[in-house]
Amino acid sequence: MKLFTALTFYAASCLNAQEVAPHPSTGLRYGDDIAKFVAADKANPPPQNALLIVGSSSARYWVSAPNDFKPYPVINRGFGGSKTSEVLAYMDQITLPYHPRVVIYFAGTNDLGGGAKAEDVLENIQQYVKRLRAENPNCGVVIMSALKAPRRKAQWEEFDKYNTMVEKFCASGKNLYFANHNPAMNKPNGEPKTELYREEGNTAMHANAAGYAEIVKIVRPIVDQAWKASEPSASEPIKK
Repeated sequence: MKLFTALTFYAASCLNAQEVAPHPSTGLRYGDDIAKFVAADKANPPPQNALLIVGSSSARYWVSAPNDFKPYPVINRGFGGSKTSEVLAYMDQITLPYHPRVVIYFAGTNDLGGGAKAEDVLENIQQYVKRLRAENPNCGVVIMSALKAPRRKAQWEEFDKYNTMVEKFCASGKNLYFANHNPAMNKPNGEPKTELYREEGNTAMHANAAGYAEIVKIVRPIVDQAWKASEPSASEPIKK
C-alpha cells in the first residue's frame, strides 16, 4: 500500500497543468497522463473500494490526502487542467476499474472559467454519477464547489449559479454531498484568504498546503458520512 501511494502521488505531481492540445483522433487532452495512470495501475494495482479523488489540478495538488483521510485507502486521479467532459470521458480508465466506495469529485472550474454554462457542467457531472452508480449503486459522491478564486473573478456570477445547482442536485439524491469550500478559502466579504493560495494576487486559483488543511476541516466530516452510508461496491473486502 505504501509503495502504491508513493507511486500514485509521484505520478500526479509530474503531470503538466499547462494547456494541452486535443489528440487529433480522439479530440481529448491528457491522453499521455491517463496512459501513465493505467501503466502504474498495471504495475502496482490500486486497492478496490477506496476513496477516489478525481478531477483537475485542484485534485492533483491534494498530495496530503492519504494523511488527511486516514485510515481510508486513497487513490488520487487528478490530472492536468481537466474539464468535467474529460473526467467523464476517461471514466473507463480512472474511475470504474477501482470500484470506489466514495468519490471526491473536484472539477468544473476550468469549464466555467472557459465560458461554459453551469447547466452544461452539471450535466457532465450528472452523467458521471449515473455511470458510476450503474456499477456501484451505493457509492458515495462528494462534489466540491467551484472556488471563487481571484483569477476567476470574471466568472463568479456563473460560479454562484453552478454552486446553487450542484447543491440542489446533491440534496435530491442518495449519498450525494455538496462540499462548499469557499468559506475555507475566502473571507465573508468574498476577499481571498491570500495565505491559503498557491499563487499571489489576481493569479490566485489553487489552495496551498495550508489551504488544503482548512478544506479538510469541511470535507472530512462529509467523507466520513459518505463512507458510513456506503456499502462495499465490489467483492473484495474493504482495506483500511
